[in-house]
Amino acid sequence: MQLHHILGYKPKNIAVFKKAFTHRSMNIKDGEGNAINYERLEFLGDAMLSAVIASHLFQEVPSGDEGYLTKMRSKVVSREHLNELGRELHLIDLVESKIPAGQFGDNIHGNLFEALVGAIF
Repeated sequence: MQLHHILGYKPKNIAVFKKAFTHRSMNIKDGEGNAINYERLEFLGDAMLSAVIASHLFQEVPSGDEGYLTKMRSKVVSREHLNELGRELHLIDLVESKIPAGQFGDNIHGNLFEALVGAIF
């Protein structure tokens, strides 16, 4: 599957999306020596998902107390759920890596989903 099919549009800044699917095993650096891979976008995507889900739950579940909302957010942004989303989107097919796809752990799917969210942000 191609990226524009997943997104529903053709991104203008393709470089950030390429970074979102570049595994650290590629060992690419920019001109300043910074790593070019998905890990920083994964960090950003993780934070954005948590914030967006928290906001949605806050708005849509007015009777939910802090404990309930936290529990629900945790379920939505759980590693298991994010891995499932990444698998459903076949994000592993977009990865540039020196490691064969079959050797990645299961969490690669959720990591890529978070990186994709970070790239969109």
